[in-house]
Amino acid sequence: MRIFQVIFMTLAMLAGLSIASPAVQAQAAFGGGPAHIAAQLMAESTAPAPGKGTTIAFAMKPEKGWHGYWENPGDAGLGMTVTWTLPKGVTIGALRYPVPETLLISGLMNHVYEGPYAVLANLGVAPDVAAGTRLPIRVKAEWLACTDKICVPESGELALELVAGDGKVVPAMQARFDGWRGHLPRPLGAQATYQIVDGKLRLSVPFPADAQARDVHLFPLSDGLARFAAAQKVSRDGDRLLVETEAGEGFKGGAAQAVLRTGDHVGFLLTAKPGEVAAIAPKGLAGTILLALGGAILG
Repeated sequence: MRIFQVIFMTLAMLAGLSIASPAVQAQAAFGGGPAHIAAQLMAESTAPAPGKGTTIAFAMKPEKGWHGYWENPGDAGLGMTVTWTLPKGVTIGALRYPVPETLLISGLMNHVYEGPYAVLANLGVAPDVAAGTRLPIRVKAEWLACTDKICVPESGELALELVAGDGKVVPAMQARFDGWRGHLPRPLGAQATYQIVDGKLRLSVPFPADAQARDVHLFPLSDGLARFAAAQKVSRDGDRLLVETEAGEGFKGGAAQAVLRTGDHVGFLLTAKPGEVAAIAPKGLAGTILLALGGAILG
């Protein structure tokens, strides 16, 4: 799948050259030209405290009909890449993506965002940075903007002007970041189990019997764990959610990572270890229809 994504990006770049105007506008978007996905770099606190820090966000807003990609984009596309230029004493953690959506185009499964979304990261400030120190943050961000017919590579030179301080956060900004954090997958807090048998991936996920789950979908993070476009059977067995789908190619075994969506903008980051997982028993016509539509409602 990774090889396909490289080929896809190459074709997208060539497409960008064949329609030079949108690509140029995207690259120059933050100097005046429009982009198909507008991006803004924001900080929860403009005065991050030494020894602590703050949360920063790439606030992304696709035009109608366009979409951006999750960190594992699926069969096609690319996630965001960033190159930071940071002052001494400042560090940036890994990008944290919200729970994605599914978009099936011509038999290819895409893991996308069709509406506004935010990619977060932790910004750390070393304890020995003096209060009042200016902290200019610079980043070159690149992403892929697509419709169901065309893709355009876009980029932006983004910046923040921070000053080491007391970490104060204004209520409006805290509310905005709290909303974005609410869309991040939460740690599962329990051990999931998977088994690959005869080309099928079976996954058992601890999940409270009284908790509602709807539009359940497994988004693999580990390479080769599952075939993205394959149908996913979802069932419930007491305090477990069971997912069965086609295994992918090239998975190296051992611990597997994935995000399991259990609702609108709701999901869990899980680590699964190999073990025995029973196959999902055949269901009636109603369950088959729900799965064919790409989701399930489980109460």
